[in-house]
Amino acid sequence: MVDPEQFKSKIRELIYQDHEIEFLGKNFDKIVGLLTDIKTEKIYQWIQKVLEEEIQPILIGSKRLYKDWTINQLLIFRYPLNVNNTEYRIMFVKIKNSFYVEFHLGDHNYYDSVRKQLDLKKTQH
Repeated sequence: MVDPEQFKSKIRELIYQDHEIEFLGKNFDKIVGLLTDIKTEKIYQWIQKVLEEEIQPILIGSKRLYKDWTINQLLIFRYPLNVNNTEYRIMFVKIKNSFYVEFHLGDHNYYDSVRKQLDLKKTQH
């Protein structure tokens, strides 16, 4: 069992930025609590690869507004994971050439709703 607050602290430590990142998702803490140490470590390694620019982001050309930004100002990184035979997705959102703003973790329905907000629904991601 992974402690959700420790999980969030570790991610904040990894990204090391002045801007506060939002942790979002339906049942976020519950899902984190289901993660094994091995799965958690793989997520941390994935985040490190994102930070080192080894993972390619999903780019969207949409000028639609998402919160305080237009979608084309954002980089989105996606990580699928399976926990106890349930599919979950992580979406890590960054403002281009700036800071990370959101870390989403949720089931497929939650992921689908975020994809719609980010205008990703029409792409094959």
